[in-house]
Amino acid sequence: MEKKKEQLKKILEKVDLTKTQRDRAIDLYTNVCKSIEEKSGLEISFYPQGSFATKTAIRPYTNGRERAYDVDVICEVNIEKGAINPKKLKAYFKYALENSRYSNIFTEWDKCFTIDFKEQEGVDFSIDIIPSVPEDSETIQWLMGITENPYLVKSSVAIPDTFLENDIWLTNNPKGYVEWFENEVQHFHARYLLEKRDNSFSASIEELPEGEMNNSLLNVIKILKRTRDVFYYRRKSENKPSSIIITTIIGKLAKNLKPTSSELDLLIQVITQLQQIKTNSTNKLSKRMEITGYAISDIITCDRGEWALNNPANGNDNLLNSWNDDETKVKDFFIWVDNLRDTFSMIIENDEAEKSTIEFYDAFAIDLPESGIEKKQFSVTPSSTKPWRCK
Repeated sequence: MEKKKEQLKKILEKVDLTKTQRDRAIDLYTNVCKSIEEKSGLEISFYPQGSFATKTAIRPYTNGRERAYDVDVICEVNIEKGAINPKKLKAYFKYALENSRYSNIFTEWDKCFTIDFKEQEGVDFSIDIIPSVPEDSETIQWLMGITENPYLVKSSVAIPDTFLENDIWLTNNPKGYVEWFENEVQHFHARYLLEKRDNSFSASIEELPEGEMNNSLLNVIKILKRTRDVFYYRRKSENKPSSIIITTIIGKLAKNLKPTSSELDLLIQVITQLQQIKTNSTNKLSKRMEITGYAISDIITCDRGEWALNNPANGNDNLLNSWNDDETKVKDFFIWVDNLRDTFSMIIENDEAEKSTIEFYDAFAIDLPESGIEKKQFSVTPSSTKPWRCK
């Protein structure tokens, strides 16, 4: 097992964005947003959402360089929702971009603007600029009544939807979601410190500084995201679960996972939980944890054939709505979970076997350290994970 842990560490180094790449992304979106603010005359606060904000971003691996690494940035304008309509808000942003140095590299979509930047250090970057305004008080009150964590709702925003002839607002709460996720990670880390101290007679507070963050939870998410991308690409399937589904499942499971476990051990714990979705779904998954004994039963439900995974910061957002619209997404998810179980069980059981090592690296589409043979890269269709990108 120690050999596999060391190999996984090296794989994660290849999957992670480098500090230089992260810093470049921050510089890029900061400069874009400041330019929009200057050209439009609007007062804007901007912040990343999604994987970049939750620190679970992974490097993009593409076939024919068809896809760049996407950073999603919310641009929250200091204007009351009732004082402007969605199309007008977008018009301000479009004007600002058309009169900036980004005029030839941006694309307008129904809910956002995408700016594509040239490759650097082997990675292309694209920045999704998502205009928004603070959500109105009436909607905030309504959301507080239907959201798991009402205290998070205050940071909700309204984003424009101008698809076809639409001119409407959609509720979103990326800042609240990140706050929820960071809280779960911090609680997991606190349990890690307590368990470490309890398990070590010689441990002292000085030996276990609070600043040394346990990143195993984040790494499990990165492992799942990378193996997901490889698996679905090889199946030529566009049904892959979005990153927010994976992040939400892990965040909600965190309190039931053993914090001092290695990434591999945590992964097996997660896979065991995910297997229960398939086991219980045949019985109309409406049983809860006290009956099944598995925490996942309180996280993902299937009541009368309707799948649900609630966004912890937005009660109006069922993250599994697409499963209810297309049952092939459910079937492919279960096939992926079975593949995870089979692959990692075999890898752990045959720790020293050469075949096990080959399978391990192959699951991530990563070259063996001693191999000069380059594996095929893969592309991921962006439309399935970028619902705001529709013309």
